[in-house]
Amino acid sequence: MNEISLKEKAVLAVLGVVAMYALAVGLWFLSQEAAWKKAQKRYEKALDTYNAECRLIAEKSKWTEAYDEEKAAMPTFESGKATDTTWLKKMDDLAEKYHIAIAQRQSGRETESGEVLELPIEVKSWEGSLESLVKFMHELENTTEGMFDIRSLNFKPSGKKGYLKGSFVLTCAYMREG
Repeated sequence: MNEISLKEKAVLAVLGVVAMYALAVGLWFLSQEAAWKKAQKRYEKALDTYNAECRLIAEKSKWTEAYDEEKAAMPTFESGKATDTTWLKKMDDLAEKYHIAIAQRQSGRETESGEVLELPIEVKSWEGSLESLVKFMHELENTTEGMFDIRSLNFKPSGKKGYLKGSFVLTCAYMREG
């Protein structure tokens, strides 16, 4: 009774092979579905990038106009003229206006960034209140007397109550004639 006939063994073997093929095909389809979803996400991301780039290209005249306006507002100096004294004086005047005490400052080397020249001023030691610092930074960002950017700012509480002390690097942007 426990004996299975050769014919039954053959049928079971064929059913086993068919089941394994069905399992392999099922797994293949499931893996392909995941690959399709992944490909679809990549396609949608590329499509979004393409659309964003098309919008930027369509706005080229707007960005060119904005660039020309900023370029016209940028201070221009004679070729070969030192600019550090101009920028140091403007920074010192604003610092005094907003009660920021600058103890150590030093101008760096002029660097070229496309058509624009940049001069970093490293302030190694300053002291003032938080409110004064915010007003000083706001004035630097919004003044019409130059283009300034604070590249780094470090501070900690000072020995005086309500005051901060620290360092910052101020970058001044300008152009040269000719």
